[in-house]
Amino acid sequence: MTETLLLSRYKLDTFLTCQRRFHLRFRRRLPWPDRPLDGRWAEVRERGEQFHQLLERHFLGLPIVAEAIEDAEVRRWWSLFQRHVTLPEGEATPERSLTVPIRGHVLNGRFDLLILSPNSAHIFDWKTGQPHSEADLRHDWQTRLYLAMLAEGGAALGHTLQPDQIAITYWYVNDPAAPRTIHYNLAWHTQNWADIQAIVSQIDEVLTQDVWPLTDDWGHCRQCAYQAYCGRQEAGKTVPDESEEASDEADLFLEPEIP
Repeated sequence: MTETLLLSRYKLDTFLTCQRRFHLRFRRRLPWPDRPLDGRWAEVRERGEQFHQLLERHFLGLPIVAEAIEDAEVRRWWSLFQRHVTLPEGEATPERSLTVPIRGHVLNGRFDLLILSPNSAHIFDWKTGQPHSEADLRHDWQTRLYLAMLAEGGAALGHTLQPDQIAITYWYVNDPAAPRTIHYNLAWHTQNWADIQAIVSQIDEVLTQDVWPLTDDWGHCRQCAYQAYCGRQEAGKTVPDESEEASDEADLFLEPEIP
Protein backbone atom coordinates (compact mmCIF):
# COMPACT_ATOMS: atom_id res chain seq x y z
CA MET A 1 0.00 0.00 0.00
CA THR A 2 1.40 3.40 -1.00
CA GLU A 3 1.47 6.39 1.31
CA THR A 4 -1.31 8.95 1.30
CA LEU A 5 -0.29 12.27 -0.21
CA LEU A 6 -1.72 15.74 0.08
CA LEU A 7 -1.67 17.01 -3.51
CA SER A 8 -2.01 20.65 -4.53
CA ARG A 9 -1.93 22.16 -7.99
CA TYR A 10 1.67 23.22 -7.33
CA LYS A 11 2.64 19.65 -6.43
CA LEU A 12 0.99 18.20 -9.54
CA ASP A 13 2.80 20.74 -11.68
CA THR A 14 6.09 19.92 -9.94
CA PHE A 15 5.62 16.18 -10.56
CA LEU A 16 4.93 16.78 -14.25
CA THR A 17 7.95 19.10 -14.49
CA CYS A 18 10.47 16.85 -12.71
CA GLN A 19 9.73 13.75 -10.67
CA ARG A 20 13.07 14.04 -8.86
CA ARG A 21 12.23 17.55 -7.68
CA PHE A 22 8.85 16.29 -6.44
CA HIS A 23 10.61 13.56 -4.48
CA LEU A 24 13.28 15.81 -2.97
CA ARG A 25 10.92 18.56 -1.96
CA PHE A 26 7.67 16.93 -1.00
CA ARG A 27 8.69 13.45 0.15
CA ARG A 28 12.23 13.82 1.49
CA ARG A 29 11.43 17.43 2.46
CA LEU A 30 14.94 18.61 1.82
CA PRO A 31 15.23 22.34 2.37
CA TRP A 32 15.98 24.55 -0.60
CA PRO A 33 19.74 25.27 -0.63
CA ASP A 34 20.29 28.49 1.28
CA ARG A 35 19.86 31.29 -1.21
CA PRO A 36 17.73 34.24 -0.12
CA LEU A 37 15.53 35.98 -2.64
CA ASP A 38 17.11 39.07 -4.16
CA GLY A 39 15.59 42.44 -3.38
CA ARG A 40 13.33 42.58 -6.42
CA TRP A 41 11.79 39.15 -5.91
CA ALA A 42 11.37 39.72 -2.19
CA GLU A 43 9.55 43.00 -2.85
CA VAL A 44 7.30 41.41 -5.50
CA ARG A 45 6.35 38.58 -3.21
CA GLU A 46 5.74 40.81 -0.21
CA ARG A 47 3.48 43.12 -2.20
CA GLY A 48 1.47 40.21 -3.54
CA GLU A 49 0.98 38.85 -0.04
CA GLN A 50 -0.04 42.28 1.26
CA PHE A 51 -2.64 42.66 -1.45
CA HIS A 52 -4.14 39.23 -0.83
CA GLN A 53 -4.30 39.92 2.90
CA LEU A 54 -5.95 43.27 2.20
CA LEU A 55 -8.71 41.65 0.13
CA GLU A 56 -9.17 38.93 2.73
CA ARG A 57 -9.79 41.65 5.33
CA HIS A 58 -12.23 43.35 2.98
CA PHE A 59 -14.31 40.21 2.43
CA LEU A 60 -14.29 39.43 6.12
CA GLY A 61 -16.07 42.75 6.59
CA LEU A 62 -13.17 44.52 8.26
CA PRO A 63 -12.71 48.22 7.45
CA ILE A 64 -10.08 49.25 4.91
CA VAL A 65 -8.68 52.79 5.10
CA ALA A 66 -6.89 53.47 1.84
CA GLU A 67 -4.75 56.21 3.33
CA ALA A 68 -3.42 53.73 5.89
CA ILE A 69 -2.00 51.41 3.22
CA GLU A 70 1.69 52.22 3.42
CA ASP A 71 2.83 50.76 0.10
CA ALA A 72 1.78 53.11 -2.70
CA GLU A 73 1.58 50.30 -5.23
CA VAL A 74 -0.67 48.17 -3.04
CA ARG A 75 -2.76 51.26 -2.40
CA ARG A 76 -3.10 51.77 -6.18
CA TRP A 77 -4.12 48.13 -6.63
CA TRP A 78 -6.81 48.56 -3.98
CA SER A 79 -8.19 51.56 -5.86
CA LEU A 80 -8.23 49.57 -9.11
CA PHE A 81 -10.02 46.71 -7.38
CA GLN A 82 -12.71 49.03 -6.07
CA ARG A 83 -13.29 50.56 -9.49
CA HIS A 84 -13.20 47.47 -11.67
CA VAL A 85 -14.28 44.34 -9.80
CA THR A 86 -17.95 43.40 -9.92
CA LEU A 87 -19.03 40.27 -8.07
CA PRO A 88 -22.04 38.00 -8.63
CA GLU A 89 -24.70 37.49 -5.99
CA GLY A 90 -24.04 34.86 -3.36
CA GLU A 91 -22.24 34.07 -0.14
CA ALA A 92 -18.65 35.28 -0.44
CA THR A 93 -15.94 33.49 1.56
CA PRO A 94 -12.28 34.52 1.26
CA GLU A 95 -9.40 32.05 1.47
CA ARG A 96 -11.74 29.06 1.31
CA SER A 97 -10.03 25.67 1.43
CA LEU A 98 -11.38 22.47 -0.05
CA THR A 99 -10.11 18.89 0.05
CA VAL A 100 -11.27 16.13 -2.26
CA PRO A 101 -10.28 12.43 -2.05
CA ILE A 102 -8.83 10.82 -5.14
CA ARG A 103 -7.49 7.27 -5.47
CA GLY A 104 -6.37 7.03 -1.85
CA HIS A 105 -4.86 10.52 -1.81
CA VAL A 106 -6.25 14.00 -1.11
CA LEU A 107 -6.43 16.99 -3.43
CA ASN A 108 -6.18 20.32 -1.67
CA GLY A 109 -6.95 23.79 -2.96
CA ARG A 110 -7.46 27.22 -1.47
CA PHE A 111 -9.48 29.83 -3.30
CA ASP A 112 -8.78 33.54 -2.90
CA LEU A 113 -12.54 34.07 -2.93
CA LEU A 114 -15.42 31.63 -3.39
CA ILE A 115 -18.94 32.89 -4.04
CA LEU A 116 -21.66 30.28 -3.59
CA SER A 117 -25.32 30.51 -4.45
CA PRO A 118 -27.92 27.70 -4.64
CA ASN A 119 -27.21 27.20 -8.34
CA SER A 120 -23.64 28.34 -8.90
CA ALA A 121 -20.10 28.52 -7.60
CA HIS A 122 -17.66 31.18 -8.72
CA ILE A 123 -13.96 31.28 -7.80
CA PHE A 124 -12.05 34.56 -7.94
CA ASP A 125 -8.27 34.66 -8.02
CA TRP A 126 -6.31 37.89 -7.58
CA LYS A 127 -3.14 38.18 -9.64
CA THR A 128 -0.41 40.77 -9.17
CA GLY A 129 1.95 39.39 -11.81
CA GLN A 130 1.92 39.71 -15.56
CA PRO A 131 -1.44 38.87 -17.21
CA HIS A 132 -1.90 35.57 -18.99
CA SER A 133 -4.28 34.94 -21.84
CA GLU A 134 -7.55 33.11 -21.26
CA ALA A 135 -6.31 30.34 -23.57
CA ASP A 136 -3.22 29.79 -21.41
CA LEU A 137 -5.24 29.94 -18.20
CA ARG A 138 -7.59 27.21 -19.44
CA HIS A 139 -4.61 24.84 -19.56
CA ASP A 140 -3.10 25.98 -16.27
CA TRP A 141 -3.25 23.43 -13.45
CA GLN A 142 -4.73 25.97 -11.09
CA THR A 143 -7.75 26.35 -13.37
CA ARG A 144 -8.10 22.67 -14.11
CA LEU A 145 -7.70 21.49 -10.53
CA TYR A 146 -9.88 24.14 -8.90
CA LEU A 147 -12.78 23.63 -11.30
CA ALA A 148 -12.56 19.85 -11.01
CA MET A 149 -12.44 19.97 -7.23
CA LEU A 150 -15.61 22.03 -7.03
CA ALA A 151 -17.39 19.66 -9.40
CA GLU A 152 -16.30 16.62 -7.39
CA GLY A 153 -16.36 18.06 -3.87
CA GLY A 154 -19.03 20.73 -3.86
CA ALA A 155 -21.18 18.65 -1.51
CA ALA A 156 -18.64 19.34 1.24
CA LEU A 157 -19.55 23.01 0.88
CA GLY A 158 -23.26 22.26 1.13
CA HIS A 159 -23.88 22.47 -2.61
CA THR A 160 -24.10 19.70 -5.19
CA LEU A 161 -22.73 21.42 -8.26
CA GLN A 162 -22.92 20.51 -11.91
CA PRO A 163 -19.84 21.45 -13.96
CA ASP A 164 -21.76 24.01 -16.00
CA GLN A 165 -22.63 25.84 -12.77
CA ILE A 166 -18.96 26.49 -11.98
CA ALA A 167 -16.66 29.29 -13.14
CA ILE A 168 -13.36 30.89 -12.23
CA THR A 169 -12.31 34.51 -12.78
CA TYR A 170 -8.72 35.73 -12.75
CA TRP A 171 -8.37 39.43 -12.06
CA TYR A 172 -5.03 41.07 -12.83
CA VAL A 173 -3.97 44.35 -11.27
CA ASN A 174 -2.01 44.95 -14.49
CA ASP A 175 -5.09 44.54 -16.69
CA PRO A 176 -7.92 45.54 -14.34
CA ALA A 177 -10.60 46.19 -16.94
CA ALA A 178 -10.31 42.73 -18.54
CA PRO A 179 -10.96 39.91 -16.06
CA ARG A 180 -10.50 36.41 -17.49
CA THR A 181 -13.59 34.34 -16.73
CA ILE A 182 -13.58 30.64 -17.61
CA HIS A 183 -16.77 28.59 -17.46
CA TYR A 184 -16.68 24.85 -16.84
CA ASN A 185 -18.84 22.20 -18.54
CA LEU A 186 -19.55 18.48 -18.34
CA ALA A 187 -17.48 17.42 -21.36
CA TRP A 188 -14.45 19.30 -20.11
CA HIS A 189 -14.85 17.92 -16.60
CA THR A 190 -15.10 14.34 -17.82
CA GLN A 191 -11.76 14.64 -19.63
CA ASN A 192 -10.17 16.86 -17.00
CA TRP A 193 -10.99 14.56 -14.09
CA ALA A 194 -9.75 11.55 -16.05
CA ASP A 195 -6.46 13.37 -16.70
CA ILE A 196 -6.06 14.22 -13.01
CA GLN A 197 -6.77 10.61 -12.02
CA ALA A 198 -4.18 9.44 -14.56
CA ILE A 199 -1.52 11.71 -13.03
CA VAL A 200 -2.32 10.44 -9.54
CA SER A 201 -2.04 6.87 -10.83
CA GLN A 202 1.34 7.76 -12.32
CA ILE A 203 2.44 9.15 -8.95
CA ASP A 204 1.33 5.88 -7.32
CA GLU A 205 3.36 3.89 -9.83
CA VAL A 206 6.49 5.92 -9.14
CA LEU A 207 5.90 5.66 -5.38
CA THR A 208 5.74 1.87 -5.69
CA GLN A 209 8.93 1.66 -7.77
CA ASP A 210 10.64 4.38 -5.71
CA VAL A 211 12.56 5.52 -8.77
CA TRP A 212 12.48 9.29 -9.38
CA PRO A 213 13.94 10.22 -12.76
CA LEU A 214 15.34 13.64 -13.56
CA THR A 215 13.66 15.83 -16.13
CA ASP A 216 15.03 15.64 -19.66
CA ASP A 217 14.56 19.40 -20.03
CA TRP A 218 17.64 21.05 -18.57
CA GLY A 219 15.87 24.38 -18.95
CA HIS A 220 13.90 23.46 -15.83
CA CYS A 221 17.17 22.79 -14.00
CA ARG A 222 18.25 26.40 -14.51
CA GLN A 223 15.24 27.42 -12.41
CA CYS A 224 15.67 24.77 -9.73
CA ALA A 225 17.51 25.19 -6.45
CA TYR A 226 18.10 21.42 -6.28
CA GLN A 227 20.80 21.49 -8.96
CA ALA A 228 23.46 20.52 -6.44
CA TYR A 229 21.49 17.46 -5.27
CA CYS A 230 21.15 16.24 -8.85
CA GLY A 231 24.63 17.04 -10.14
CA ARG A 232 23.31 19.53 -12.64
CA GLN A 233 25.08 22.67 -11.45
CA GLU A 234 26.29 23.20 -15.01
CA ALA A 235 22.69 23.84 -16.07
CA GLY A 236 23.15 27.48 -15.10
CA LYS A 237 22.56 29.99 -12.38
CA THR A 238 19.79 29.21 -9.93
CA VAL A 239 16.96 31.72 -9.92
CA PRO A 240 13.85 31.68 -7.75
CA ASP A 241 10.85 30.01 -9.34
CA GLU A 242 8.33 31.11 -6.71
CA SER A 243 6.72 34.48 -7.27
CA GLU A 244 3.78 35.96 -5.45
CA GLU A 245 1.53 33.80 -7.62
CA ALA A 246 2.62 30.69 -5.69
CA SER A 247 2.48 32.30 -2.27
CA ASP A 248 -0.97 30.89 -1.54
CA GLU A 249 0.61 27.43 -1.51
CA ALA A 250 3.38 28.33 0.94
CA ASP A 251 1.63 26.82 3.93
CA LEU A 252 1.26 23.52 2.09
CA PHE A 253 4.99 23.17 1.34
CA LEU A 254 5.88 22.48 4.96
CA GLU A 255 2.65 20.77 5.95
CA PRO A 256 3.18 17.10 6.85
CA GLU A 257 1.59 14.57 4.58
CA ILE A 258 -1.49 12.83 5.87
CA PRO A 259 -0.42 9.52 7.41
